[in-house]
Amino acid sequence: MPHSVEAAFLEAQAAEARFVIVRGRLSFHANRLPKADMNNQQATPEMTEIKAKLTGKSLSLGGFTTPYNKPVTLAVACFGPWCANVPEGSDVLAFVELGPDGGRVATNPCGGYLFPTPTAKTIRAIKGCFVGKDCKPVR
Repeated sequence: MPHSVEAAFLEAQAAEARFVIVRGRLSFHANRLPKADMNNQQATPEMTEIKAKLTGKSLSLGGFTTPYNKPVTLAVACFGPWCANVPEGSDVLAFVELGPDGGRVATNPCGGYLFPTPTAKTIRAIKGCFVGKDCKPVR
């Protein structure tokens, strides 16, 4: 089951890695997304990394105000025959892990750190978590 943006925030906050939260558009070659072969599930890759570009605004205390326009690595995981569905070019809320080789956005069939087409409720929730308001994961 997909986890909530609150759960993702708390997980990222507890991690040793540093993250920036971005709302924007994720551009990449959709034909590079992994596809499960239902007749040969063992051949489904566990992880596929795709070069992408994320353009939008990152979250600060004032909201999504800081311009963000950078290349990122989109890390798409598959669990058995299920692979993350990532819509190319749509509005996303992404937790970008900052590393020595640039930003990385990890997603999996349950959501990971990528939330396609975030609702107003999702945006309010992540803003609240960021400024220290109640941030309880939704189950």
